Amino acid sequence: MTDSFLDKPERPWPNPYLEVAAIVGHTTTTCCRLWFRTHQSGQFQILLFCPNAPANEALDALLRQPTLSLADLPTVTDTAQLSDGGVALFPFTITHETAHDSTHVETLTGLQPLTDYRYLLWDELQGRCLLGHQRAHGFRTLSDQPGPTSFAFFSCHMPYRTTLFGRTKAVNEEMWDYLATMLQRHRQKALRFIIAGGDQVYSDGVETLNIWKYLRQVMRREDGRLLPEKKSMVSWYRDIYRGYWGFAALREVFSSFPTYMIWDDHEISDGWGSRRLKPGSKELLRDILPELEEKGLSEDDGRELLARMFRAAKQVYGEYQHSHNPDMSQANPSFPPSAHDYHFSFPAGAVYVLDGRGQRNFDRSDYKILGREQFERFTHWLETLSIAETPFVFIVSAVPMIHLSHLLVDQGEGVIARKAGLSDDIRDGWEHPAHRRENRRLLKQLFKAARKGHRICILSGDVHIAAAFRLTDPDSKQNNVVYQLTSSAITYNLPRAMGWGLGLAVPDEGETRDGYHFERLARYSDSNFSLIRVLPEKDRVDFQLYGEKVTANPDGGMATADSHSIAKIELHF
Repeated sequence: MTDSFLDKPERPWPNPYLEVAAIVGHTTTTCCRLWFRTHQSGQFQILLFCPNAPANEALDALLRQPTLSLADLPTVTDTAQLSDGGVALFPFTITHETAHDSTHVETLTGLQPLTDYRYLLWDELQGRCLLGHQRAHGFRTLSDQPGPTSFAFFSCHMPYRTTLFGRTKAVNEEMWDYLATMLQRHRQKALRFIIAGGDQVYSDGVETLNIWKYLRQVMRREDGRLLPEKKSMVSWYRDIYRGYWGFAALREVFSSFPTYMIWDDHEISDGWGSRRLKPGSKELLRDILPELEEKGLSEDDGRELLARMFRAAKQVYGEYQHSHNPDMSQANPSFPPSAHDYHFSFPAGAVYVLDGRGQRNFDRSDYKILGREQFERFTHWLETLSIAETPFVFIVSAVPMIHLSHLLVDQGEGVIARKAGLSDDIRDGWEHPAHRRENRRLLKQLFKAARKGHRICILSGDVHIAAAFRLTDPDSKQNNVVYQLTSSAITYNLPRAMGWGLGLAVPDEGETRDGYHFERLARYSDSNFSLIRVLPEKDRVDFQLYGEKVTANPDGGMATADSHSIAKIELHF
């Protein structure tokens, strides 16, 4: 019996499977990290050129020649020369397609600020282009001059449901078409990058594709060995990414705009890190692996299987998402190579992306969400920022810091919550009493930075509801504003179990447990994504939510659908 999906018949994906693909990763004024999945081993070349260079007028036609040889191309050895014409070649090798699932990241350097580049993926063995010849693949570097900057934000890509007949059906996939259209529309209006705020895939989204359900079916002891092994689990997580990222419009977005990613629980498992799993806890058998006893396995076996699943999820997250984020250990030797939090800058601003899932451990005595080391890294970074160079600061926290009433949370973790399966959702929230010290210290640091003059915005997802909050410190006389912007979900329009709390259990304004005043500026519960515009000259940030708009046909024909702006909120500091 094989537990791997490598030799398993195709699973019930209703959409095309990801095979050859590209992602534009971390991009600055002079470099860009390009991610590729080649689907096979071999020798490959990245062909990079400037489509607007005067000498490249005939290059597109040349690249479409079926018998093209690389020797026919006007190559340059210095990428700085690309603005004058020609093509730069970047070779790489995939030695074994299963080592990293045929993925590779190449860092292109020596680029020019605010310049458009096109790229193609060339297979030397087959002597042909694999990507970029049928649809243009490209990116734009950051500007080195101050001015307006826009970026998109989304989270929670779960585009499936199970029909009454047990089949898997794709839903809401048109949201990716809407996002691609909006991004192209704003490309010339200082749109520079995208942030994917968590749950880019769901390992447990629907029963037909749930790899945790599969684990419960195949876990066993065989010839004294605990099975399945991590190697098989890695194939399950890779299968999840290949399915969830197979949509054409999603691939267009990822391959055309610098995209920064961070994981949340569903890249691992629902509520990961928010359950009590230490010896003596009942949640392992009750909530995660209830079949352990009937399979003749112990609780220690169950914890070992969970550890293997986490290691597999972490490996595949690295292959598909984190590998094209900024390489923090290269920029800062003191940064732990295994850390998944990171930061990057743009003109007049900076973003710190917190890892609130990989370090989360509800059994830890303190700092259960970020861990003490990550918390200290972040606060040190925040304290050393220059007001003159970085007035605008964005912090990505996949789980919102302001979402549920602390009164609801304090009373919610009881019998009813356990029966409804809400315990991990309640513990996920920053408002949970177990996170009080960590939450208080983090908000204190954010308001301290605001008083120094930084314009602070928290970006979040996770909860399948979009919202905007204005948070103020009544004890401070000036610069006491922190905003939280939530955009969730892009394709999963059913609220999470605790999503209702935002609309029903949290008033439009009130006070947090620590005395901060909050005011809700917007709420939207259908599928959405957002555009954030940083306007330094106006000392303002605009938060614009987009959702689906269906227009009836006056002649009685089929209605038409497109995206439209749900709300535009001006954030003043």
